[in-house]
Amino acid sequence: MTTNYTWLQLSTAISQLAQRLNDANNIFWTQAELTIYIQQALRQFNCLTFTFKTDFAFSSSQLWNSLGTLTGSPRLRTLTDTNVYTQIEYMLMEPPTGGTWTGTNQFSIAKLSQAVQSRRDEMIQIGNLNQVLMENIALTPNTRRTYLPDTVLDVARVRYIPVSGSPTTLYRDDIVAAEFYEVPFYQQSSGTPQIFGLSSEPPLTFDVDIPPDGPGTYEAVVLESGAELNPPTATLLNIPDDFAWVLVYGALGDLLTNEPEAIDTMRAAYCKQRYQDGLLLLQKIPWIMLGKVDNAAVSCDSIFAADRYLPNWDTTPASFGPLIVTGGVDFLAAPTNAGIGITCLGNAPVPVNGTDYLQVDRADYDTVLDLAQAFAMFKQGGAEWQQTLELEARAIQTCNAENARLRSFGAFSDILAQRGQAQDRSQERYNTANQKK
Repeated sequence: MTTNYTWLQLSTAISQLAQRLNDANNIFWTQAELTIYIQQALRQFNCLTFTFKTDFAFSSSQLWNSLGTLTGSPRLRTLTDTNVYTQIEYMLMEPPTGGTWTGTNQFSIAKLSQAVQSRRDEMIQIGNLNQVLMENIALTPNTRRTYLPDTVLDVARVRYIPVSGSPTTLYRDDIVAAEFYEVPFYQQSSGTPQIFGLSSEPPLTFDVDIPPDGPGTYEAVVLESGAELNPPTATLLNIPDDFAWVLVYGALGDLLTNEPEAIDTMRAAYCKQRYQDGLLLLQKIPWIMLGKVDNAAVSCDSIFAADRYLPNWDTTPASFGPLIVTGGVDFLAAPTNAGIGITCLGNAPVPVNGTDYLQVDRADYDTVLDLAQAFAMFKQGGAEWQQTLELEARAIQTCNAENARLRSFGAFSDILAQRGQAQDRSQERYNTANQKK
């Protein structure tokens, strides 16, 4: 863990949080539990303030890469479903056994897994969190429709790659537009497709305007669902680590509406509100801000913009641009085998061992403790927990003020913060008004 602040160790923070909870001897909250709450509070603090900006340099022989998997990435995704189960078990006052269950009959590991998987996949969809390049998609000559695997949630881009001839990047459009503006009786033609459509097609398919007249394949940038959860085996969540607390609240909101024994309408409503708040933050995350190619500053722009203004840019993967092309969160294309440098919002550095230092300044430490205390008090329920909500509200308000202070450092900070959402702004794909409640 990178260390910049060396004034406060985790062991001291645990002790101070325990004192706040009037549990200095760790009878009701163990040190392991308090460690999780401090770690999650630091992650939540980063989501609310965008504090931990960092630089990352890499070079890759691949055109498309994910900051969630690149070696050494400050945005490496490391948390599994077991991490989430453990925190949920603590917050429900059940034995913290991770992917197994030794607790009461109110819950089970199957119920936890179902709730976590449902909300995890919703987060992936809403946040555009798991884009990948899907290659060698089979096509049938003289056939307009193509079928995709059931792991595909959305299609952002399609490229037609004939066996002979040059690849063609297809423009996403409504197929009805082809009826209005392309040649008459376009459905009777065959040749080289120009557009692909999703709006009038069944799920897991896309249509092209002109069916290919020869053999080849498609290549697509798609949003994939997360891996199937199978406790007790730990499965990577494949969402940004800093948003694991959002998943915890989303799953808890579902678990606490299970009839009859587990129902707790007040805390369920609170969890669902925190989950909705977290989704809004997820859609604003400035995961990338600045870019360089071989030490020269370049623009970071969306897949949509690159295809529109630099057609077939990826036919020369080593020399296009120079430009960094951004898709969903953490997914980007950059010239191959070049020196790539980006400025991004890194994961919040979280302490693990008692001697590790908390990476937070003295002015913000009290806010982090407030957030940790809110996590810890959840299992108390009743009036004691409700009193903590005032503390949490104060912490969130302070985080908003800190976010405003950090934005004031530059005249164009708002532009930096928006670059990570360039693709979603160019190619709108989800309306938050339609989220599950």
